[in-house]
Amino acid sequence: MKIRSLARIRAEEVVPPTIESEPWTLPVEVPAFQLSNEVAVVGVPGEVFVELGLAIKEASPFPVTLIVELTNVHIAYVPTRKAFAEGGYETLNSRLAPGGGELLVASAIRQLQALKAGLSSRAGADQKPGIAQQPSP
Repeated sequence: MKIRSLARIRAEEVVPPTIESEPWTLPVEVPAFQLSNEVAVVGVPGEVFVELGLAIKEASPFPVTLIVELTNVHIAYVPTRKAFAEGGYETLNSRLAPGGGELLVASAIRQLQALKAGLSSRAGADQKPGIAQQPSP
């Protein structure tokens, strides 16, 4: 069952590398928006480990930051690097490689900082702050 699922994921969701030695990628969006000067919302795809959600909240420049899971696309579990090292059900069923969750956190934090500074997350940036790309397993 897992092999069939991975085959479907590769066929429909991930981006194959243009150079064979490069990793496959799973592009996902991490939307963030501001409700007021005090409140912001971040959407993350998949089911994030609590440590990742707390890392976003702790680094957020907003006093109240709400984390919404399963936004835009469901990428299964989003474990921490530490969880990948320890193993377990969630890491075996994750579509991300170790470090993928931390990439999502970094993207969310960049966007929250841009919102607080009054900048558009798309304006004048060489990179797209709302896109986190991670090699897929």
